[in-house]
Amino acid sequence: MINKPIEELTFTVFDTETTGMSPEKGSRLVEIAAVKIEPNLTLNLQNRFETLIDPCCEIPYQAYKVHGISRSMVRGKPTAEIVIPEFVSFVGDSIAIAHNAGFDCKFVYHTLEKCQPSHSFTKIIDTIGLARLAFPGLTSYSLDNLMSQLELDIPVPAAYRHRALFDAAHTALLTVRCFEALHAKGVRTMKDLLGRQGRLFYKWL
Repeated sequence: MINKPIEELTFTVFDTETTGMSPEKGSRLVEIAAVKIEPNLTLNLQNRFETLIDPCCEIPYQAYKVHGISRSMVRGKPTAEIVIPEFVSFVGDSIAIAHNAGFDCKFVYHTLEKCQPSHSFTKIIDTIGLARLAFPGLTSYSLDNLMSQLELDIPVPAAYRHRALFDAAHTALLTVRCFEALHAKGVRTMKDLLGRQGRLFYKWL
């Protein structure tokens, strides 16, 4: 995998929504979504994983204001202990990607430690680092700013802004744009990326 051309690889781009900032302090997942980037950097919105998650607790108003997911929307949905192993199965042997991956991954790993400690969720790229390498000099590398600066537009209703599918889809388009820009700079394989400076990989085992 490390020596294969990037355009021959498959990527799973994902995003989560939560009740707060820290699973160690009791915050829980309320949604996860992922889309595939298939070989030839083909973004396939139909090949996706998307589900609400019952956190089995109340959703603070501050969190609700961000993603709009209410307690009534998630009540009776599968729990994270059911969903996350299914998500990892969806990722399979592809490379996972997220924007500010450390945030999303700490919730995924917190769940996996409880229900599936032996797992294959170990190859993860952070698009903040990827975008810094591909498009240096921007004033901000937030997803909102990158969507504006790079004119990223995916046919997902704007009402879904800050929902997991919306952010995963736009992060996937950002990933494609980054890889296209990096190809022009001579970055052709994962090995080429591993040799670059910056927070490109959240984990690579």
